[in-house]
Amino acid sequence: MILPLFILFINFIVVVHGVHFNGGTITWAPIDPYDNSSSVNITITQSYAWAYPTITCANDVPITTSGRSTQNWNLTCVVDCSTDGGYRTKPIDILTDCSAVFSSLGIMTSERSHNMTLYSGAHFYLANVGSAWVALNSPAESGLEWSIVTFIDLRMRSDGFINTPPVASVVSPQYAIVNETIQINIPVSDINEGDDVRCRWATYTAGYRRRKRSDTEGYFYEGVAENKEIMHVRKKRSCASGCTSGDKCTNSECLGTTCGHPKCTDACCDYVITTTGMPTNYTTTIDTPGTLKSTSLYPHQQAIDECGGICYPGSVPNGTTLSSCTITFTGLIPNTWYAVAVQVEDFINDTSTVAMSSVPVQFLIYVLPQPTCSKAPIITSDISCLQVQVGVNMSFNLYVTNLCNTSVATITDLISSGITDIIDNGLTDSPTNSSLSYVTYTWTPQSNDIGLQEMCAVAYTSQMVQSSPFCVTFTVQNSSVTCVTTTTTTESTTTSTSTTTATSSTTSTTTSVTTTTATTSKNSINWPLILGLSLLALLLALCCCCCYWYWFLWPGARRRRRQRNYEDIVQKPFGSQNIFTKIRKTRVAEQMLGRNRPSENYLMDTTLHSNDNIP
Repeated sequence: MILPLFILFINFIVVVHGVHFNGGTITWAPIDPYDNSSSVNITITQSYAWAYPTITCANDVPITTSGRSTQNWNLTCVVDCSTDGGYRTKPIDILTDCSAVFSSLGIMTSERSHNMTLYSGAHFYLANVGSAWVALNSPAESGLEWSIVTFIDLRMRSDGFINTPPVASVVSPQYAIVNETIQINIPVSDINEGDDVRCRWATYTAGYRRRKRSDTEGYFYEGVAENKEIMHVRKKRSCASGCTSGDKCTNSECLGTTCGHPKCTDACCDYVITTTGMPTNYTTTIDTPGTLKSTSLYPHQQAIDECGGICYPGSVPNGTTLSSCTITFTGLIPNTWYAVAVQVEDFINDTSTVAMSSVPVQFLIYVLPQPTCSKAPIITSDISCLQVQVGVNMSFNLYVTNLCNTSVATITDLISSGITDIIDNGLTDSPTNSSLSYVTYTWTPQSNDIGLQEMCAVAYTSQMVQSSPFCVTFTVQNSSVTCVTTTTTTESTTTSTSTTTATSSTTSTTTSVTTTTATTSKNSINWPLILGLSLLALLLALCCCCCYWYWFLWPGARRRRRQRNYEDIVQKPFGSQNIFTKIRKTRVAEQMLGRNRPSENYLMDTTLHSNDNIP
């Protein structure tokens, strides 16, 4: 009984300490895109997410965590290293500095930027490769390798300057409720207006004359010996008949191969290592730089491994798609981890098929069981202007509205990403509204921030239900800011029935809801409105003229008017009898009195009878 418990305890320790990497990205940018000298200054930035407190929040992550002092290596050139611009003589390591901790989510983020000078015209692939993903997929697979690859190209674009790659970031992990389809948007931006930014699945591209992984294996076994772990190495499975060394396992020549790794090595499958003993000093898995060294022994292009052990489609559930930088994902098995590897690339126009740069984005997705309250929180802001000036401090608030009953779920964290030197002052609960929380951010842009800077944020409840991403893009400029007000739109719709209480408390402090687009309103003459009102007045005047013509000037109108006037004067002035009837009666009376004059009577009767025909 004691032995099984001891083995279970060891396995628990290994899992807790070994699964510490949550994803990340590597990007770069020229300091001066118009530099046409023989050397170019660039900035390479690494951003990673880690399991907390497994990895300590400190500088030089991860080696400052107890027991991980040896877990450091360099970013390695993996392809086109003959044109690396001198990178091999001054490589940079993978160490970063803690930038934020979200203890309720068990997440720590880190980042570090390096400035370096390379020869102009350099173009090569740079990678960070290791293996400490959490156990992924179902059934779970442990120890899968990560391979984060970025493509650096310092050659002049066809339009006369050095390209600046797009910027992309995703909070890791993302959370999905079981059996519910979610869409994970990858926020991307590009400082070069007109460039076409696209997202694709990261892939493994086989190289040519790929040699044995002796260097990597040697490093691995040295690391094992240092930590004095008892290792059992299972023999490699043999290739299927006709399988060529270096082919992918999905190649038609390797259909009989049963190895689970996404690529074949010399014998189709990598070594499978099982830990059965307790290390003498500490318990942890070994992070190893798994890249192949680039030397003259590789006369042809090496393989480009952008995804390690998490290549699509095997790393995600069936039906997962990527379209326009949006991943559609449905998790069918609760309490399961998945990993996603995407490359974000920019093209000089929408018809080009040659990427000018390639930026990796890798992150985790966790499938939650059905929570008690699945209503996602909503983020709003009080940002009034998206133009900011270098050296001028700015501050703003992001507000999170909890749509769940606070006795069931509360807001636990608001995670932001994108802008490196922005200060997060921590999540604060509103003293007047239990459903409202907020974070105050302060930022002083620097000269190297000039251009577009995008920040994204995601809010989480205590049941790990996350909000839709809230993204805002600032324009950093040297000149003074001139915008007056800013109105923004959001891709997510908010139902008024569920936000009435919370919204009423935030209306006085917020002026806009911001996600990805913004328009600046200025004091100017609204010519379209003036033109429209003028046309309306002209149309009204024309109608009045037509009415006047019809009633007073048209010939038919004149006839009708004369007829009406005649009737008013002649006909029916004495009730139902007209004037001529009255005259007849008068004449009859005169005749009866003996005052008849035949000639006059004849003329009068003739006149009366003729007037009887008057209508």
